[in-house]
Amino acid sequence: MTKFMIGVVLWSDAAEQKAVFWCEDHGDLAYYDASRDEGKGKSAFCAGDMVEFDLSLERQVRRAHNASLIRPKVCHGLQDHLRANAKRQRAKNAAQERGGEVIAFSRKTANGSRMGSVMR
Repeated sequence: MTKFMIGVVLWSDAAEQKAVFWCEDHGDLAYYDASRDEGKGKSAFCAGDMVEFDLSLERQVRRAHNASLIRPKVCHGLQDHLRANAKRQRAKNAAQERGGEVIAFSRKTANGSRMGSVMR
């Protein structure tokens, strides 16, 4: 099944005529190879360009076909923003892995006294 999609170019290689698109549905990335578009003129896309394309699923991989430029450099700097966000997330995850979280609870024992906290 093929469907129409709009996306943003995350990566491209003009010499190889290949690109990777971030799709408007926020699903898996779509891979574009101009050499697979029979009868189509080769298009060179740049990171940050907004494109429209047909999308199909081939062996669990989303493939873009018939891609064309809507607007150049709409999301200029998107890759840098994504890299910075990923770096912040990795640092946050590492900090959480290094330390535990103390959770206070209170429980009565058999003699009526209360017990303290546990670390997880």
